Amino acid sequence: MHKVPKIMVGASLALALAASGTAQAGTFATITIDDAYTDWAGIPVVDSDALDNPGFVDFADTQIANDANFLYIRNTYWGPKSLGTFMGIDIDNDFDTGFNIFGLNLIGQDAGWQNDFPFTSGDNIFNDGFGMSGDFFGSGAGLLAPFADTTTREMAISLDVLLNEDNSALFPDNTIRILFWTDQAAGDVTGVINYTLAVPEPASLALIGLGGLAMLRRR
Repeated sequence: MHKVPKIMVGASLALALAASGTAQAGTFATITIDDAYTDWAGIPVVDSDALDNPGFVDFADTQIANDANFLYIRNTYWGPKSLGTFMGIDIDNDFDTGFNIFGLNLIGQDAGWQNDFPFTSGDNIFNDGFGMSGDFFGSGAGLLAPFADTTTREMAISLDVLLNEDNSALFPDNTIRILFWTDQAAGDVTGVINYTLAVPEPASLALIGLGGLAMLRRR
């Protein structure tokens, strides 16, 4: 089982606890996972973390967006280290029913990704072995670019992923509790991000409706 250190950098811990209640309204957008970032222009930063784990994975800014099918994440880092990033999801907003990262009572990780590799967690168990199913590659994996140490990277996760243990939805409602963390060196965590899935703007829905009406008229 993967081990994590018990001692955290003090500044990182304080900032994570201070940001743990932040709620973020979602942004509806479709992002191409191609290691090019022009399509992230205008997507708000949902978390900013101080330089506090130099020489190792050291989180800076995080952006998140979604469309009807995928959750999109862009992480930036203070240095050229990114492999070793974990992303944890708390499904039920209860840190007692998942893996309590570093014992900080920030989230109870029910599912996670080490870089793009998916796994599920149980009560105080980092990887309970049940896993997920669905895109990508049928296992719930993330689509990540680049898969290399870098100062910025992007990833997509399907919103239709299921948990193998009981075939339940990975994303059962429209709010997702996310924590990014690493166990490299003294460790680093972001603030808890409460991300609410976005829906298309009313103008976009109206255009979709008009398009459907036009098709009916042609028929």
